[in-house]
Amino acid sequence: STTGNYLSAYPTGTSWPGTASLNMTGWNDVSPNLVTVKLGAGGAVDIYSQRESEIVLDLVGVYLPTAGEPVRSGRLQLLSTPNRVLDTRELGPAPEAGEVVRVDLTPLRDSGVLDGGAIAVSANITAVKADRGFISAYPFGIPWPGTSTLNVAQGGTRGIGTMVQLGEERGRVGFNVFLEAGAHLVIDVAGFMTGEQSESSTTGQFVAIEPSRELDTRTGANGVKRLWPGWTAAFSLPSEYAQRAQAVAMNLAATRTMGPGWFTVLGAQERRAYVSNLNVTGPGQTLSNHAITAISTLGVECYSSGGGDVVCDIVGWFTAGPSGPSAPDLSDPPSNPDPPPIGPPYVMDVSRIGLRRNVVGGHGSAVDRGLVWHWNGSGFVGGKGPISTFAHRTSSGGPFRNLHHMGPGDEIVLLTADQRKYTYEYFDRLITSSITNEIINATRVADGLETLSVVACTVGFDSSKSAYPDVWAPTSLRYRIGVRFLLREWEVVLTPS
Repeated sequence: STTGNYLSAYPTGTSWPGTASLNMTGWNDVSPNLVTVKLGAGGAVDIYSQRESEIVLDLVGVYLPTAGEPVRSGRLQLLSTPNRVLDTRELGPAPEAGEVVRVDLTPLRDSGVLDGGAIAVSANITAVKADRGFISAYPFGIPWPGTSTLNVAQGGTRGIGTMVQLGEERGRVGFNVFLEAGAHLVIDVAGFMTGEQSESSTTGQFVAIEPSRELDTRTGANGVKRLWPGWTAAFSLPSEYAQRAQAVAMNLAATRTMGPGWFTVLGAQERRAYVSNLNVTGPGQTLSNHAITAISTLGVECYSSGGGDVVCDIVGWFTAGPSGPSAPDLSDPPSNPDPPPIGPPYVMDVSRIGLRRNVVGGHGSAVDRGLVWHWNGSGFVGGKGPISTFAHRTSSGGPFRNLHHMGPGDEIVLLTADQRKYTYEYFDRLITSSITNEIINATRVADGLETLSVVACTVGFDSSKSAYPDVWAPTSLRYRIGVRFLLREWEVVLTPS
């Protein structure tokens, strides 16, 4: 692929719905995903590629229409919590290149977790610290069919949601995983497809829809914006199936990630199981994964351990039983903690004096370029401590020339590089000497409160200046004006500019 490409699968005969099925980050990236897509005209699907790329399609299964009648086979049954059936990190060295790892699910069948005649499982397969290559999952009892399930980069950690057909061998039921290159494997089973030994029912039948984007934190639609570490974003489902579904199938994409971590989807306000649907290894990544998740009467939510934007494109839903979707666990609703402190650069916006300037860290000589300097050693935005800034009043454009006009009711806004907006309200002003310690000490209003102090030179008590005795006027190198502000509120914005 070329850099920053995506693919989208949708029914032939319809227009592209603006959704994505697979995201690729870098040049020549080899990236996989399981894709569930409704068939269009002639039983076909269209694949749209934003940019140039090669495409490989492996067909792993189909859903057959039932006209809404009860059936035994091919219905999804989700487990109450995903079951970790394999973690080779706990068994010793990583499986080597060319090795076939057996995933024996007989204990789950014998204990009743899986129906005796289950024909496939919905699983998430993660390769950890892998060598570059591919991994393929296929049933017990057949040779490797020459297909791939997961492609990984050298040293990468990558997971993929997949449907794997089950096979039987010498009385054991399960599937094999072939590794072209070595890697540790972590496999979680989230549900299974019923077989002919199961009871006849309409519950768990799949209803394919044209892909529909229901969450995109990049746009801020419905007030849901970027996730910080430990945050949850929820969305409701369209009314035509919200009360008739027990689960949905989706393409889950994370982009502009803030750091390593994972993303998990679940029913809104249901008790969270700490398993992953999508893993990222660092900042600035764009990755996608197929996910099937149970829903609640409040819809679906996405949890992020490391932060980033998230996009959810629904491709279908699974029918519910007579009770419909589950009720949320209101005894333990999710709450989003304040995001961690962030250092400069910031954008400072002071409408009272018509000022908009970049705030930078580093050497104080930045003020000679007309910038506002974040005083080294003072607090960071979001850090519940004193923040100090400094700029000139007469030279280099004089950003703080009219600082003395600020008073009660005036505000200063700081915009961060990660889409936060902090609003500070005027508290008071004071005069100090030019001694650094005295200036910094004067910025502390109260412990535990986030304060912003705007500092510049002032006439003060320098009687040699023409503006004396106006102590607040520009300017003398011997004294400093400090205007102090208290944090009033913070919110998420779409861009920092």
